[in-house]
Amino acid sequence: MSNNGFLSIFSRSAIQSPDAKADSFYYEQIAKVTQAGGWNINFTEKKTYFDKELQAILETPENYRPSLRHALHFFDMEYHSLVIKTFQELGEGGADFDGVLKMVTYTNKAFWAHCIAKPIVNSRGRVIGIKGIVININEKKERELMLQKANEVVEANNSRLFTFANYVSHNIKSHVNNLELTSQLVDTNKLPQDQKELFVNYKEIAASLNRTVSRLKEVVSIQNKASDPLVSVSLEEAFEKAREELRPLIELEEAYLYSDFSETPIIRYNPEFLHNIFCTLIKNGIVNKSPDRKPEIKAYCLENKKKLSLIIEDNGKGYDLQGNTDKIFQMSSSETSNSDTSQNVGLFIVKNEVEALGGKIDVTSKPGYGTKFIIML
Repeated sequence: MSNNGFLSIFSRSAIQSPDAKADSFYYEQIAKVTQAGGWNINFTEKKTYFDKELQAILETPENYRPSLRHALHFFDMEYHSLVIKTFQELGEGGADFDGVLKMVTYTNKAFWAHCIAKPIVNSRGRVIGIKGIVININEKKERELMLQKANEVVEANNSRLFTFANYVSHNIKSHVNNLELTSQLVDTNKLPQDQKELFVNYKEIAASLNRTVSRLKEVVSIQNKASDPLVSVSLEEAFEKAREELRPLIELEEAYLYSDFSETPIIRYNPEFLHNIFCTLIKNGIVNKSPDRKPEIKAYCLENKKKLSLIIEDNGKGYDLQGNTDKIFQMSSSETSNSDTSQNVGLFIVKNEVEALGGKIDVTSKPGYGTKFIIML
């Protein structure tokens, strides 16, 4: 029987040169480490050969004599038709096979294998056999299947959570609208003084609840909006649009805004997300201003190794993050000390918008020195 290439090391004569022995040892160790076993079928001699590692993988007895007639026994029934078709094509000189199949050992244990096979052709171009290797990848494949199943469970849970959150936000919004409408219909001039004060608190609670529900709806809609096509957006125009929207607050606090997008003036992004990012982070820098100085906000974009980073920094009072940068993006973060709790939700939304588009947001901050948000697009 003739063996070629990788398989030939298992069928050499007992007397080998020192170099041949070294090569044989070298390849045998590789086969063991990678759990790769070789086989070949010789059409001329009508013999089938398994090397030692394949025999170990398939758990065959020491006296087992492989045969093409019994080859299908080592494959899961689901793959029988594919195996038959592949052997027929290889026997006719067809293209090499390279794929993952579910196999079965001699002791009837199922496992996943990476199978590679190719026809053996003689000098006259005639197919005289087939040779190949089997690599045991069961652990790797099982991990992949477990991860796939876990992802499917997460996606299903996310879908149910999205449906639930959408239902809740819609229904709460209806009740909040009724509360606000009721507060508008009440003539406070006719109420006693003590009831007037209570009613003022009532109106503030209703307005705050309305803002919170509105932000909740934004959170719920992020995943849907993230699937919208990305478009070319001018960073300077988006920044100016946010500045205009926040003009009353900027003028009230005498804030100074500076931008430089000359290095990367245009990016492909979701324009609605970008507008909210600018508005939220600019506002955050102003409302969390330092008592010792007027607010200053700087925004710029840098490119490093074809990766873009949008940076927005302020000179506010900063945060004591204690090495945990994620807590500033929590919906109920204690780090944001302003009374408008919707700002806490705003940072949470920004993080979700960035990550929904495959980006990442990081923050560096120090009490008394300001905060820098770094958005990796």
